[in-house]
Amino acid sequence: MKKAAVFILVFFTLAMIPTNVQAQVATPAVDLQCEGQVSFDVYPGANTTSIMNCTLTNPNTYNETIELENSLSGDIHVDGFYATFPDGDVINLTAHEEKVITVKIVALNELAITPRVIKINATVIEANGSTPTNVARSVNSCMLLINAYDNYEVSPSFMFHQLDIVSADPVGHQITMSIVNNGNSAERLGIGSMADLIQELDSYNMVVSIPATNYIVNYSDTYLFNFSIGSNSEINASTWLEFDNGTRQITIDTNITIVNVESGRGGYYCYECNGSTNLIIQINLLPFEYQSDDDSDSVPGFDGHLSMVSIILAAFVIAQRNRY
Repeated sequence: MKKAAVFILVFFTLAMIPTNVQAQVATPAVDLQCEGQVSFDVYPGANTTSIMNCTLTNPNTYNETIELENSLSGDIHVDGFYATFPDGDVINLTAHEEKVITVKIVALNELAITPRVIKINATVIEANGSTPTNVARSVNSCMLLINAYDNYEVSPSFMFHQLDIVSADPVGHQITMSIVNNGNSAERLGIGSMADLIQELDSYNMVVSIPATNYIVNYSDTYLFNFSIGSNSEINASTWLEFDNGTRQITIDTNITIVNVESGRGGYYCYECNGSTNLIIQINLLPFEYQSDDDSDSVPGFDGHLSMVSIILAAFVIAQRNRY
């Protein structure tokens, strides 16, 4: 009976050995959670570095060593970004330890707005002092958002414009300005200031014609903005400079401002929110007589136009002659 009891005890002891050995084999696991998005300023002279925070967790009851990697190539001119781990790319975590890690991301200066994503990989390379037999990895993605900034240059095709008016016929003169979008996104640009020019020309019975008040200009593109000045009625030149030959002249020194009509939206940086250019417009009104379309006041045999008083007087003189 005693031998049977010893045999049974030995049997159960041997049966339990494989179970205890298997319990010592580590099953690695890791959890990584990162911020969903990080934004960057990339306007000229800006600090283009941002920090992304991630939380790394060891859910096991033993120590783990975890290696960090990111999905960027390492060439900022290829990806537009460059990422590093300031605390190192190998992290040791004790059992159930949670640690916040930082990812330093640098954006290329003056980078255009396009959607970009970075992936952070956390892989267990050692668990409980041994190399894992299986791959334990946690991957997290983050959006890299580029903030828009405004920067454009306005310049006239010609700074000086001369308009010579030699008849009463309607006249017009086109002025063209080039607008270069040096920002990092397509922008809707429009006229910010032209009221002074419009009001002054209106006082002379002249007009400004603007085909489009705003327009979309893609980044790195050049848009040719034009407007016209002219008249379709008798010009009021009473305050103009008058020369001995009868020519009247006015010189207008004006400033045209172009602005981004959507610059007030959120997340938008005004690096240069408006572009101005100076124009000098000289208008010369040469001597001529305005002709009327109504010839009822014209007397055959006489050049020019007579007033009704002159016609009545002429008729009276003719009538007196017929009496004698």
